[in-house]
Amino acid sequence: MHTPRQSGFSLLEVLVAFAILSMSLGVLYQAFSNSLRNVGTSGDYTRAMIIAEARLAEVMAEVPLNVGSDQGEVDNRYQWKTMVQRYDYTGENIVSEFIPYQVEVVVSWQDGKTTRQYDLTTLRLSQG
Repeated sequence: MHTPRQSGFSLLEVLVAFAILSMSLGVLYQAFSNSLRNVGTSGDYTRAMIIAEARLAEVMAEVPLNVGSDQGEVDNRYQWKTMVQRYDYTGENIVSEFIPYQVEVVVSWQDGKTTRQYDLTTLRLSQG
């Protein structure tokens, strides 16, 4: 008598399939967590940019421009510092009734153990 052969997967085939599945799920999980971390970092930089632009707009509205620095904190997370100084253009043959000022805003924050920062610098002319 001839016994019919059973069809199906052997134990070895099932173990290999589970191993491949677990490796691919691990890779997908790591890619997903990296994407979430990058989205969070991007959001932090966007918030820092908005803070820096707002501080720059405040300084640019001042008439006359005051030389010096100012600092503060937003949302107990972002620290900003605004610095205004006369722009040194010695050596350049420029004769003007306007005085150039360099305005710099630096926004910094902690991201885990890393300190990140966003810098924004521009020049503004003021009558001398």
